Amino acid sequence: MANAIIYIRVSSKEQLEGTSLESQEKECRRYAKKNGLKIAENALFIEKGESAKYADRPVLQDMLRYVKDNKNTVDTLLIWKIDRLARNLGDYYGIKVALARYEIKIISTTEPIDDDPVGRFLEAILAAAAQFDNEIRAIRTITGMRTRVEQGGWPHQTAYGYYKKEGTFGVQRVLVEKQKAPRVTRFLTEFSTGKYTVAEGMELAFKYGITTKNGGKRSWQQTKDMLINPIYAGFVKTKLTEKMKKGRHQALIGEDIYLKNVEIVSGIKRAYTLHGDELYPLRKFLICSRCKKFATASSPRGRSGKYYPKYHCTSAMCKAKATGKQSSEYIEIVHQQFRELLRSLKPLEGVSKLFRTVLLRTWQKEYSDAVQGAKKIGDEIDYYTGLRLATLEKYTLDKITEKDKTAQLAKIDAKLEDLGDDKKDADEYVKDKEQIIDEAMQLIDQPDEFWNQASLKIQKAIQWLVFPNGLEYNFGTGFGTSPLSQTHLLIQELNKKLPENASLVHPS
Repeated sequence: MANAIIYIRVSSKEQLEGTSLESQEKECRRYAKKNGLKIAENALFIEKGESAKYADRPVLQDMLRYVKDNKNTVDTLLIWKIDRLARNLGDYYGIKVALARYEIKIISTTEPIDDDPVGRFLEAILAAAAQFDNEIRAIRTITGMRTRVEQGGWPHQTAYGYYKKEGTFGVQRVLVEKQKAPRVTRFLTEFSTGKYTVAEGMELAFKYGITTKNGGKRSWQQTKDMLINPIYAGFVKTKLTEKMKKGRHQALIGEDIYLKNVEIVSGIKRAYTLHGDELYPLRKFLICSRCKKFATASSPRGRSGKYYPKYHCTSAMCKAKATGKQSSEYIEIVHQQFRELLRSLKPLEGVSKLFRTVLLRTWQKEYSDAVQGAKKIGDEIDYYTGLRLATLEKYTLDKITEKDKTAQLAKIDAKLEDLGDDKKDADEYVKDKEQIIDEAMQLIDQPDEFWNQASLKIQKAIQWLVFPNGLEYNFGTGFGTSPLSQTHLLIQELNKKLPENASLVHPS
């Protein structure tokens, strides 16, 4: 009785499609028994999740070593189909030549590749067909990836701060990682101020908790790639497309911040070439306590060549030479003092509850409508999912033809895909409503943190909201007393009247 070995393989996709390892092994063993072949000991070689595009597959190499170590004891290799062994014509015949050195023939248990002219001709055709199929798959994959990019999808591995989730019928969605995304926003926003080189950005990213998988610092190239990655600004761009496309994912930064970082990294702008409001949110908001004029800002260079950004007064009477008084202050100090001032406006717990109650009542109707809309779409998805299962059941029971099944499933799947997009939009709308409450309460409960993390436009809005007449500042002693907005005057008044831990608020 001749000795044989078995080689079986699946990729993960084929495993899902039913080309299982068990069925391949069963077919090979059935063939061996029928044709009087004995399977040698330890001669079952199983390749899991490996593509046949490459000849350096580990189990395939193990099989070739086994053949070499056991020459003259094995004369047959059983495979289920030729494409299990290789999907490349050159690789297939390379493996065949390697086996022929040890007088081992290849038998496909499901294909007629006998050792005669017809069999050898069919063998060549089948090997070429496997390569053709593989190349067509590659073209389809690239085309599919290009189409997804054109539609705003992201077909590649996600960037730091995002993750992928399987959506309706295999459609992957790119979602924000709640823990990592704020770190990205903070890092990219801070870098855009122009105070850092890419090398310094490595340290800044590490400071904000952006690390490698092992918790170490990211490399210079990783940091650079992150700074100029358009995905963070809500766009997608790959080698498959010529232009950036608006993505379907949530942006972590504004387009303005992304463009600034690209300019800094590419050398179009050097560190501290941003001399306007981008660096100085309190410019033309601070009021000099001496001359009562709005302060400006600039970034003078010291002897070492380093820039020292400051807020300062432009009035001649306030200049140090004329008065002997300080007329400027470093922006880091002023910003820290401003955050402390905002922190002092935080209301007591009872007042905070009052504001949340008022906010919830104001937004209750819109939020309720948003939730109902999302639920309605969810009910439709459940209906069409049930309809899909019913269609498959009818086909299984021979109540409809395969043609009818295919047509009906195509319509149902198209509807489900549309509903999936609608559900995503509805869920995001609900989330937006929730976020409005959360952000509004953060502005009340943590005004200093909210201001510090906000964009320039929002920072300015907060400043003028809290201090509608601007804010007096003494270059030397800090902030003076300035009129508060009616809202914050009310907070101050309520702080005096309500108990610190009040749990009930008056309906008015």
